[in-house]
Amino acid sequence: MSKLQPANRRLRRTAAALFGLPILFVLWGWTNEIPLSSPESIGRELVRHVRTLAADDMTGRGVDTPGIDLARDYIAGEFKRYGLAPGGDGGRGYFQRLEVTTGVEMAGPNNAVLGKEPPLVLDIDWSPLGLSASGTAEGELVFAGYGITAQDYAYDDYAGLDAKGKIVVVLRYEPPPKNGDSPFRASPRASRHATLQAKAANARAHGAAGLILVDLAPREGRKELISLRRTMDGSEGDLIAVQIGREIVERRLQDAGLSLRELKGEIDREEKPHSTPIPSLRAVLTVALKKIVRTTDNVVAVLPGSDPKVGRQNIVIGAHYDHLGLGHYGSMDPGAEGQIHNGADDNASGVAVMLSLAARLAPGRSSPGDCASGSTICVTSIRATRTRRISGRGRATGSKHFVEHPPFPLASTRAMINLDMVGRMKDNKVTVASVDSAKEFRALLERAGRAAGGLNVEMKPRGGATDHVSFYNKQVPAVHFYTGMHPDYHRPSDKWEKLNIEGMARVGDMVLSLVNEIAAAGEGLTFVKLPSSRDGRPPPAKNP
Repeated sequence: MSKLQPANRRLRRTAAALFGLPILFVLWGWTNEIPLSSPESIGRELVRHVRTLAADDMTGRGVDTPGIDLARDYIAGEFKRYGLAPGGDGGRGYFQRLEVTTGVEMAGPNNAVLGKEPPLVLDIDWSPLGLSASGTAEGELVFAGYGITAQDYAYDDYAGLDAKGKIVVVLRYEPPPKNGDSPFRASPRASRHATLQAKAANARAHGAAGLILVDLAPREGRKELISLRRTMDGSEGDLIAVQIGREIVERRLQDAGLSLRELKGEIDREEKPHSTPIPSLRAVLTVALKKIVRTTDNVVAVLPGSDPKVGRQNIVIGAHYDHLGLGHYGSMDPGAEGQIHNGADDNASGVAVMLSLAARLAPGRSSPGDCASGSTICVTSIRATRTRRISGRGRATGSKHFVEHPPFPLASTRAMINLDMVGRMKDNKVTVASVDSAKEFRALLERAGRAAGGLNVEMKPRGGATDHVSFYNKQVPAVHFYTGMHPDYHRPSDKWEKLNIEGMARVGDMVLSLVNEIAAAGEGLTFVKLPSSRDGRPPPAKNP
């Protein structure tokens, strides 16, 4: 391993760690210098953390697997080993208890009638989508193409279509892109517009009572009807959403004088909508589902500060520790359901860097001149449950629970720094999203990148659909560090051996430099509300 260059700056001493999906590292009361640990010891500790958290024994750290508690206990054990004080619920040590939805199941009669034919056969002809509300939707059908509204591209399947109170028939996936300006992606990739969540949200926004999803282009290795587990969603709504087999829908539409395949062909060739009402065809959809809820924990630890000049101001550093478990929900490889998704980059890498920072700041563990006692540091590992976005959708359960039940007043938080997927650095590059949530971030990040050995820092004004959004929504300046997507994302092949350990250490050095500058500033950062945009915080392209 080549030498890693640690950052050399002043930092506040506040450490608190929450365990859940995101891990947050909060600093209260600043100190004089960032700790100087040896590059070799930092590298060894990073490897130890990722090998442990991404091991098969952790069963993918799914919230519905035994591995989630093993990971929680490992993180709490490290906090204890570093000498950090517990910051969880009263009497529960490092743990902050919360409830999360881990699945959905049928809980009563589920029926579907299309046209005047007999009811369809459940799990053979049709199935409810896990994101559906429970209830009954009855009405005329309208064909709404792919169910997409891409305003910036002047593509809208709902333009001129009256969907209010009706049941929309939408195609799975998205049109193939015609040029490089298209927001759509060629198969097997998928944009945010292709997600089931985006289609359902758009149908709700246009007043639809129900949604019928049809897959005319099944991808190799995928079953036509998607399982409840793969289509669940944490959002609340009144849309009844189901999937019906393509041959059944095609036959019913042919009776109404339409061809679904021809309509799809026209959309795909022209990349233009061909939506149309189908007044002669009605449907009655009855769905009864029950969410499966279990308790889990954020993990919180605190390193109290002692500098009376800065009071109880803090910085939060976080990283989520959960992943996909056995891949029933969120896997990009449908043929891998039931296999362990180890989640080395997503997000054992972020947790490992967070733990490394906690160790470097812990009392009695820093090198001479590294970090004096002055500020409080809060390190948090949060249970995230992905349904998340800035200027858009944000339902990272663990971080949302944390900001609603903080161990300190959020008004005292100068900044939140989120570490999510920081293990695949290439070409000395790290990306930081949501940099415009404080007017000072850009200059701070430029200097921090130089201090960490001259990192190539790509700054994105907003975005980064993960746990920092919960803090942004509470008007806390927040940024998200990550090192980019890769073919192993949300697949069993995301193994620890593929991580760039030296790159992870350099991300840690940059975060320490950033924290030092924020801590050393006489005034806090200036929060900036980002412009609202439908494209501001898109959901990830999962389960398209």
